[in-house]
Amino acid sequence: MAQEDDSLTVALVHALDEVTRRVEEITTGEGLSLDQWLVLHRVAVAGDQAMRDLVAGTRLNDSTLTRVVDRLAALGLVFREADPTDRRRVRVAISARGRTVHERLAPAVEDAERRLLSDHDSPSLIASLTRLARPLAET
Repeated sequence: MAQEDDSLTVALVHALDEVTRRVEEITTGEGLSLDQWLVLHRVAVAGDQAMRDLVAGTRLNDSTLTRVVDRLAALGLVFREADPTDRRRVRVAISARGRTVHERLAPAVEDAERRLLSDHDSPSLIASLTRLARPLAET
């Protein structure tokens, strides 16, 4: 009989896999991956962002972020512009089409996130992560 793995790392990886699967069920119709959704959502909610702020806000590394922004720009969802105060910096802003796509997808993504946190068919992600994190906090 297999033992349950109480590793926080394993729980987080499984949680990320499930979040990715559920979000991409919604976003793939627009040709968006989870990483692309994260960037689109960030610029939709927080406004135009410098690339380094997007790195911090999405936790994507520089090269991944560059590829994601390239793809979003190719889809017409965002555009790049030089920072007016520092022309060496590039800012990313949402386009009108990007705003429309975000407004269409965001409610479904938010609903999927709520269901993930209260899914009665499987243990709650938050409950599982809290249970695993508790021993770490006590040390």
